[in-house]
Amino acid sequence: MRHTVNASSARFSTSSLSSAPESGDRSNESANKGAPPQPTFRSLRSLLAHARFFSGDDVSFHSIAESAASAEPGQLVVYRIGEICPSQLIADALARGAAGILTEQILPCPIPQCIVGDVDLTLADLQSRLLDRPDRKLLTVGVYGSAGKTTTSLLVAQLLRSIGLRTSYQTDLGSSDGIVQTTSPERVPAAGALVEWLGESYDAGAKTAVIELSDDAAKHGRYDCIEFDLLIVTGSTVTENDFGPSGLTCVLERVASQGVVIASADQPGVLRTIKNHGSNVMTYGVRSDADVTAKVIDQEGGMSTLMMTHETLSVVMETPLCGAAMALNHAAAAVVGILLNQPLSEVVEHLGGLRSVPGRMQTLSAFGQADVIVDAARTPEQISSTLRAARLMKQPGGRLWCVMAIDPGAAPAHLALIGSHAERFSDRPILSCVMEAKESFLQASHAVLDGVKKCAMMRLVADHRRAVEWAMQEASPNDTIICIGGIGNASADAQRSKIEQITNWIESSRSSTQEEAEPKILSMFAK
Repeated sequence: MRHTVNASSARFSTSSLSSAPESGDRSNESANKGAPPQPTFRSLRSLLAHARFFSGDDVSFHSIAESAASAEPGQLVVYRIGEICPSQLIADALARGAAGILTEQILPCPIPQCIVGDVDLTLADLQSRLLDRPDRKLLTVGVYGSAGKTTTSLLVAQLLRSIGLRTSYQTDLGSSDGIVQTTSPERVPAAGALVEWLGESYDAGAKTAVIELSDDAAKHGRYDCIEFDLLIVTGSTVTENDFGPSGLTCVLERVASQGVVIASADQPGVLRTIKNHGSNVMTYGVRSDADVTAKVIDQEGGMSTLMMTHETLSVVMETPLCGAAMALNHAAAAVVGILLNQPLSEVVEHLGGLRSVPGRMQTLSAFGQADVIVDAARTPEQISSTLRAARLMKQPGGRLWCVMAIDPGAAPAHLALIGSHAERFSDRPILSCVMEAKESFLQASHAVLDGVKKCAMMRLVADHRRAVEWAMQEASPNDTIICIGGIGNASADAQRSKIEQITNWIESSRSSTQEEAEPKILSMFAK
């Protein structure tokens, strides 16, 4: 599997560029024993063979400066168009003795300049070479698709950790370098920031890295500096328009020559694209025949019973992550275990260790009150699979309440489709929105109603918190309430904060309802 184990000769090596004295010069060694270590200078032309240079034939530098204002002598300064005044950058670079400037346009100054087409992509490639290709030192797993990326990434990370591999991961809900888990205020990194994180993960002793991939970043080439040993494709990955490159095609090009693509057999169009690309494929599914299949046997009381099958062996597992979409995520993660030669019974046991994922079919139960499910679904595809799963999870005779915080910025066609799903799968649909979008709520709700046949059954409550509390007050103990949306897809820290806020609303509403339901004691009997 590790295609790079014997490829050390092809890696960038800084030893050949070292300015240290030869081993035979013992006098220099003893003279420099107490001196601070000298920086190793590198040739930018040798690292970027296709770049063009101005005011010089090369740039010899020892590191990359964080900014021109803090640059040290011998460092490479980066100029991004529009971020800083070029005159100020030139003045700082000249005053601080910068070795050269990496830029997309020629600047009027005597400092040697390296002219490239895209500074960010070039920096990513440069950092990858300077760090000796950290992606080739780890088992790198990319997770790409339209739905289920976060859950699948966390399931794979859970599996890899359970079999004894120190695992780093980057997801919408948080990240880890193999030791420290964090919820960053930034979005999942790409390009140079991702390469730097891979280097830090390797330094922390990680053996594997699981990365949730963005469709936007893939189309803009922000993963071109990384090779993936395994690529998991989730959801339908349907292309919404024919303009520009397909995100799926872009990530397929980043799979190593001996790498494997793990795709759903239930999506023949996606599978056909992957096979046409010539990639090595293993499949998973819940409806079609695949290398690993997951069948939902039973789903009751917030638990789902799955039968996982590989070749002639079948194993039954229980998980609180319910629904056909979650079954697909488990099957995709199980393929990773099979590729690592793990017995299916042990793979299933390890996957069962992940008991909940915040904001992904997160179930909150309380005795004598309706169950509440919190989910961060945003797209019509995600909302459809979420509502299907929630409908199967509700108790016999109970109703399904759907409190949906819509995104007024979504396309009208998407909003209409969301309305159709809400009407089809829920018994009591309620439209709402986050506080920041109240001004556009009425216009967006009209777009949602365009996809609804019986508009009278749809309730509009602009305040998201009031919508959640009203549903909890009106629902009976046998009912199920699902809160969809309102979480966004910004940073991990922002998502976790919003999920915690919605959870607090639910707990607060339950407490007040329970206090009202308690029998009142007459003052004459009260102590």
